[in-house]
Amino acid sequence: MVTTSFRVYQTENSRFQSSLFDLMDGDRETKQTKGLAYLFKLSPEFLKNFLAIGKMSRKIRGGLTSIQYQKYLACDYITVDAEMTSSGMERVRRDITLTFYSKSKKVLVLILEAKNIKLERNKSLEEQMQRYVDPQCFPQDKEVPTLAAALTKYEQPFITETFLSLTWIEIIHILHKTLQQKLDPTKIDLINDYYKFITGVDKGMKYYEREILSVSAAKTFQEITNHHIHACPNTTKYNYRDPIFITFRKKGGEMDKLYKIEEIRIIPPGNLSVLNDISKSNLPYKERLLKYIEDRKKSHGFKSHDTYRFYILSEHNNIELSHRPRPEKNNAGGWYYTLSEMLKGEKVVVTDSK
Repeated sequence: MVTTSFRVYQTENSRFQSSLFDLMDGDRETKQTKGLAYLFKLSPEFLKNFLAIGKMSRKIRGGLTSIQYQKYLACDYITVDAEMTSSGMERVRRDITLTFYSKSKKVLVLILEAKNIKLERNKSLEEQMQRYVDPQCFPQDKEVPTLAAALTKYEQPFITETFLSLTWIEIIHILHKTLQQKLDPTKIDLINDYYKFITGVDKGMKYYEREILSVSAAKTFQEITNHHIHACPNTTKYNYRDPIFITFRKKGGEMDKLYKIEEIRIIPPGNLSVLNDISKSNLPYKERLLKYIEDRKKSHGFKSHDTYRFYILSEHNNIELSHRPRPEKNNAGGWYYTLSEMLKGEKVVVTDSK
């Protein structure tokens, strides 16, 4: 069997291996959108995992009446439209429109506005999305329950109850989840290609300082897993760059999960006045933060009079590493990895840098 490769010459520095997504018209944001729409059509498994995202399924359930929700569950046909243009007076274009049918009748319209994975802020996003659900722009959906979701780098606040914020990290998560299922080789190849395309394996689309920080945490691993909190001294020795995820090396260097970092706070854990102030705050994670500090004081402890950098980890947006990757040598300190390296399934992973 002869091995082949495919390459599209777009620039002098074109990637060694090109994919279907490089053939799509438009800029990178347009290609990301069209590619995502194509995956929805190609892989029912990927679409099912997308709709099963916790806040997505809750938004659908909460946005429909009981009868409407039962019709949605009985859906027997879904159309996926990319760049649907309005038929009303004002010309607007939806990025992705998922239309759900049951017995030939529309039961739900779900609109997805996908912003470039590199963009951080979208000031007029809500106003833009209002036009996507406006029956004057899309009169064909006037009598159909309609929800809209924005896909951006960071979560966006919305006033409109039928709007939902999703992040590209959640898409990366479900891409990885889908690849763990038994799929035919064509689907696996295309999902892998899309993953590489949006994360920029060629380093063209890196959008955080580092993607994954790996640290040794053998002494505090139990507290980390119990409370989804990690802490290290706020000193030059631990002056890590901002990553998307953090993972913890256990004995032998194995890593079993990528934890999404939600927030980083500088706290002196020995200062009772500060801890009392936290206890009276409205921080959503204050209880597990204080319990982490309490439990760690009983075990490994903190260095007295030091301030610590506390990593608040997501309790839900995490990625299991079933292949338990490890570095070639389990050196001390913090090491950085790319998502593509960590998720490609090999036992030994190569660091991006220290």
